[in-house]
Amino acid sequence: MAEMEFGIWKYMYSGPQYAATGQKLLSVFPSKPKSTPVLRIDNKYIFNELDHINQLRNRIAHHEPICFAAGLPVKSVSYAQVEYQRILQLFSWMDIDGPGLLYGIDHVTDACQKILSL
Repeated sequence: MAEMEFGIWKYMYSGPQYAATGQKLLSVFPSKPKSTPVLRIDNKYIFNELDHINQLRNRIAHHEPICFAAGLPVKSVSYAQVEYQRILQLFSWMDIDGPGLLYGIDHVTDACQKILSL
């Protein structure tokens, strides 16, 4: 299971796969906020959040730039920062201490500051 690709986990929250699991996969996120009439935090929401992270992973894996404004030759780390916060948010919804888990290997903030100082 641990060797499965990230995309597989993302698709576990798509409609048919989610239904096939008995709609139990949201229990992976015990601390997620409750849905409201305005914002439903359901399997589709989780799928989309994981899709954003998967897109970041793919861009990094394919050596695509993640530190420029979209379609412009302008330095920007906002995309990386937003996706990093998305990851930390999902960790917190899973009751995982993200900063503790990443302690000593998390260099995102430092790297963003270095890029901005160039």
